[in-house]
Amino acid sequence: MIDLSDPAFHERLHRRTAEGRYEIGEIELVKSIRALKAANNIAGVRYLCEVLLRRCAPAFQRHTQGLHHRPELREEAIANMGEHLLREAQDPSEIFITQNFIHYLRCLCVDEFNRVLRQEGLGYRRDAEGRPAGRPQHVPRSLVETLRPAAADDENQPTSDVADPRDQFEEMHAEDESQRILTYLRDPLDRQIMILRAIEGLKWDDIAGLCKKTERTVRLRYERARGYLRECVIREGYNPYSSTLSQQS
Repeated sequence: MIDLSDPAFHERLHRRTAEGRYEIGEIELVKSIRALKAANNIAGVRYLCEVLLRRCAPAFQRHTQGLHHRPELREEAIANMGEHLLREAQDPSEIFITQNFIHYLRCLCVDEFNRVLRQEGLGYRRDAEGRPAGRPQHVPRSLVETLRPAAADDENQPTSDVADPRDQFEEMHAEDESQRILTYLRDPLDRQIMILRAIEGLKWDDIAGLCKKTERTVRLRYERARGYLRECVIREGYNPYSSTLSQQS
């Protein structure tokens, strides 16, 4: 445990190694916070918690960059991240935080950020590294439309319409529901194909090029994934768009 009475302690808190890491790492801080709490040293716990929060503040700022246009939501997300961090830092049953703090912190930030988005009915595109990019987007109902069963002899099934961007209900719920439904697909390639076709509206040859597969393979995987998703939605028993689906059954 960290010795708070050590005269060199405050200096060591800010000292870094040749690799750029803190001499007293975050995992050591967490273990000391728990030991001090067990010893009922409230002042020591509070001090080390403040240190831990300051170190994690840049990560909180970075992971909430997508809410820069909504400062009140960004502040809420950052506050939630800090509260979550301090709660688990003091909880001895939380083991992951003392095994891989960097990965733990990233998961915490992503979870809290997404929770705020779900609460507000927002969604974001993400870059190659998974970070939110741009302003929140409105997703059309096309993903839901693709789950509608087409008649076997229907050669001219109408294309999916795009939800009115002024429809506030759609804006709040379409993105979250679409992403939730897509989680049923375990294969990343199937999810990518479904997103590119049903949500992005790309042509088959463009999708084949992006996925580095033949157009026939892409079409077959899409149809298989669409059928599987429809079965999953039916098995749920409840779906916000169930009435829409049943109309085409």
